[in-house]
Amino acid sequence: MISEAGRAYKLRCTVSNSHRHRLRCTVRHRMSRITHLHPHLSPHAGDNPRSNFQFDFELERKILAEADKDNPNWSKFGSENIPTKVSDSSTAKVPAVDSIVSKFIAMGLSQEAVPIAVENYGDDPTKVQEFVKGYTLLREMGFSSNSVAEALVMNDNRTDRALAHFLNGSS
Repeated sequence: MISEAGRAYKLRCTVSNSHRHRLRCTVRHRMSRITHLHPHLSPHAGDNPRSNFQFDFELERKILAEADKDNPNWSKFGSENIPTKVSDSSTAKVPAVDSIVSKFIAMGLSQEAVPIAVENYGDDPTKVQEFVKGYTLLREMGFSSNSVAEALVMNDNRTDRALAHFLNGSS
């Protein structure tokens, strides 16, 4: 009997006396039974609260289908789902700001995010693009426009820190 790390092997060899000598060996392997104790769970560890968030995949599918159309009709989705356009208040701003906003929008950046980015960072293309990227990502996650803008500006456009701000309940 050979033992090794909780395993037992039984080796048996026989020699045959027939016209040819043959050696026949068999090995039997038997696992020993090892009991593992489960770690003790604290009785104070109750249920963790679970999110009751329900994502509406059907609505998302309809919105994406409508966005693919040449002339989307957002009115059928209700006012809370209408993509925000540049507000008319931007026309009251200095014309130079309008040209900066127009320049960034012409680059393909978000019409919703660019005016906020220009208001905070002026004509700094790097800062504006960082802001727009983070803003778009956090808005797609469902956070409100004002909260997203505030969190990004407060965290120097660091999307990871802004997201941590929301997840830690600081919104």
